[in-house]
Amino acid sequence: MRQDFKDFKISYSRINTYLFCPYKYKLIYLDNFHIPITADITFGHIVHKTLEQFHGGKEHSCDDLFECYDNSWKKDGFTDPQQTFEYYIRGKQMLENYYKSFSESKTRVLYVEKAFDANIGKYRFIGIIDRIDKHLDNTYEVIDYKTHLRIWEQEKVDKDLQLSFYAYACKNVFGLNPDKMSVYFLSENKKIYTKRSQTEISEAINVTIEIAENIAVENFEPNIPKCQMCDFKLKCKYSKDRVESGE
Repeated sequence: MRQDFKDFKISYSRINTYLFCPYKYKLIYLDNFHIPITADITFGHIVHKTLEQFHGGKEHSCDDLFECYDNSWKKDGFTDPQQTFEYYIRGKQMLENYYKSFSESKTRVLYVEKAFDANIGKYRFIGIIDRIDKHLDNTYEVIDYKTHLRIWEQEKVDKDLQLSFYAYACKNVFGLNPDKMSVYFLSENKKIYTKRSQTEISEAINVTIEIAENIAVENFEPNIPKCQMCDFKLKCKYSKDRVESGE
């Protein structure tokens, strides 16, 4: 067994990777393969960092938000100056729309980038919640930011494992019950709301434990049909693309 349970931690990103392909999990978390940095990945990090700095600061003007944006900007992953410029302008418009909605909101931002470390059976589960708000009626809302262009359907939001894990952490680590949860699609300045029942949370925890157990016994069976969508299709020994390219 290669996993040392004294240091073994599970997270949504690890679970999501394993669900995509167990062998991809092995390549990333055991063999130290690195996912190529893309413009979308960098842009997501920039926007998350911008909002963390903005909500964590004392001043909350639109100029302050843009200053946080400029301070958070980095060029990793962009292919050329034109792409860099297009993403920068897209982000500026996104944040301008975000600020307008935020300035009209009556909620109080309680936490930003709130880390949690929870026990699930014998496993440690870690994660970071983008934002938790408290409303005037003393209800709580968990918010997860998304920066990609495509907006999810309601069904996908309702079944999102990450939000189920956040609900678990809120109840079992922070001692608060999120009355509603939302995925905030910043590209369209639109929230899609959902809730999680105790049954749905329990089902997500069961998935976590099952995957952790599979990792513990080194069950890394490749999911061959996913090869075409994988970051490592030209490196993985199971990939047809790697064989055909003569790698």
